[in-house]
Amino acid sequence: MNQTIKVIAPAKVNLHLGIGAAQPDGYHAATSVLHAVTLHDTLAMRFEDATPGAGLTVRVRCQAAAGVEAPDVASEDNIAHKALVALAQALGRTADETVTVDILKAIPHAAGLGGGSSDAAAALVGACRAWGIDALSNQVISVASGLGADVPFFLYGGCACMTGRGDVLDHELEPMCKPLVLVRPDAGVSTAAAYKAFDECGEPESAEAAQAACAVQSAEALPLFNNLAVASEQVLPQLASVREWLAAQPGVEHDADGNPEVLLSGSGSASFAVCESMNAAYSLVSAAKLQGWWARSCSFASIGARVVDAPGGTRTNLGAVHKSW
Repeated sequence: MNQTIKVIAPAKVNLHLGIGAAQPDGYHAATSVLHAVTLHDTLAMRFEDATPGAGLTVRVRCQAAAGVEAPDVASEDNIAHKALVALAQALGRTADETVTVDILKAIPHAAGLGGGSSDAAAALVGACRAWGIDALSNQVISVASGLGADVPFFLYGGCACMTGRGDVLDHELEPMCKPLVLVRPDAGVSTAAAYKAFDECGEPESAEAAQAACAVQSAEALPLFNNLAVASEQVLPQLASVREWLAAQPGVEHDADGNPEVLLSGSGSASFAVCESMNAAYSLVSAAKLQGWWARSCSFASIGARVVDAPGGTRTNLGAVHKSW
């Protein structure tokens, strides 16, 4: 078996992130509504037969794109590498083959945009295509959950409400197609540091608020919320400046109560602003870059990690065909 498979790995933003109190095992319950966006990494995966008895060999390489630094980690430390090894072990796969993965990175690291998690999901999706496995099978979803809380979401894509530790699908929401702008200062935010600050000063989401978030069926109807943002701003105070600046910019949409639709994604350090038009998004990107920040315009998307099948599109879990971006 020798074949090359191309997979897109979209970024995400959290429309809702409700973190509960720390549990005895150290984890937090989380109600998270994630939405895929058109900013994406690209994985080129090559599956080749290997010498009999060689078993599975995985090589992952990263290349930077669009002004984003590629992670400087060994292949075996890359989450995409770990995903392939974990899936092969879960399947009891003993075939002799070499899998080479070249990742073109457009999603910045430590930004709360799910780049690593999406790469892991994309590696699983590509391997499932090559190995004839359903990428949404319970076995694959279990592997994804073991890799990280956000990884299962990218197998579904679109917009979804996740519960548990943020890794269990509650339901899918009707996605939206609005433009948005992502803005990130130079520094990243350690997720561990953000959660430590949350444990010291954060206000856990109540069961009632979590249930209310889970009741929403449409992305556009969901109020933006992130109770981890205050803790992240304590870790990196510059995030408050980004938020305040975005909220004051023209072309940013406002909700029914008149609040600007601006929110930190996950633990950060990227914030997003929903825009009135793509032209407004372009202008906002230019203005953000003048502040010295990384910024990208994109749109909300209806897909997750998906194989690109030229010349057609990629089929979403909602059943509609979308051209790859």
